Amino acid sequence: MTEKLSVTEAAAVIQSLYDDREILDLYAAGDKLSSGQTKHDIGHAFSVLSTAEYLTGEIHKRFPEKLDDETRKVVIPAGAFLHDIGRAIDVADHAGAGAKVTRTLLEPRGIDTDVIKRIQRIVALHRSSAVLKMKFNDPAWAIVVIADKCVGDEDRVRPNKAAILRGLRFLRIAHINWWDNAEHDRVNFAIKMSNLLVDSDDSPSPAHAGAIVLKLTLDEVVAPATELLALYADRFHSCGRAAKYLGFVFRIEINGVRWLFDDDKDKWRPIRGFSVPLPSTIMHKPE
Repeated sequence: MTEKLSVTEAAAVIQSLYDDREILDLYAAGDKLSSGQTKHDIGHAFSVLSTAEYLTGEIHKRFPEKLDDETRKVVIPAGAFLHDIGRAIDVADHAGAGAKVTRTLLEPRGIDTDVIKRIQRIVALHRSSAVLKMKFNDPAWAIVVIADKCVGDEDRVRPNKAAILRGLRFLRIAHINWWDNAEHDRVNFAIKMSNLLVDSDDSPSPAHAGAIVLKLTLDEVVAPATELLALYADRFHSCGRAAKYLGFVFRIEINGVRWLFDDDKDKWRPIRGFSVPLPSTIMHKPE
């Protein structure tokens, strides 16, 4: 029987994946198959990873008992980095395909079976359609969901579409959908800056440790805030549920105005009288 790797050894294995040629090739193949969508390449994987690591650190500072070493150093990084690996196999069901690929990647590298199963579950359930059907029972899963759903700005728009949108923006007609899936391209193109932070001062009740806030600088000539919130309603609902499970509320701040989800009206609304200036420096911006 093979002895279980220590957390330090397992963490080193996960870190070795970041420049592994097989994984780089899988992400390149998956992004090629996803060419009709925004980028889902290795850059996206690293953005989700860095965002998940930031959230992990902030949550661990506030709730040190919630995340053990194995969760912080092995499960979360692996789940975040590998979440879209299945696109090379099946774009439509990349979550399910990715869970299978995850096992084939991690088993030969000596990662413990129970740890692999936990990572597989995160990969299999990272999509909003799955999140909204289930209850969170793993903080690692919740963190990866928020990280994935909060990564998105103009850098994810493919160069040819971005060039067209720049021209349309100049003519002030970029708000029109000119091609299939154009709305997703437009909304991402409209996001000029994306910054995720944990704000302990924004706590609606003693039951919450604060807010996980997605701060966006949005070009509303290309896409208004209401369109962004409608298009990504399920994505942000998933973030809200994940944040609540972790002990926070989830906010979206667009051009300095913070929005909250109104349960009674079942929609996002701006917080009246609460407007903050955009930060002069970015506390955290995914690469």
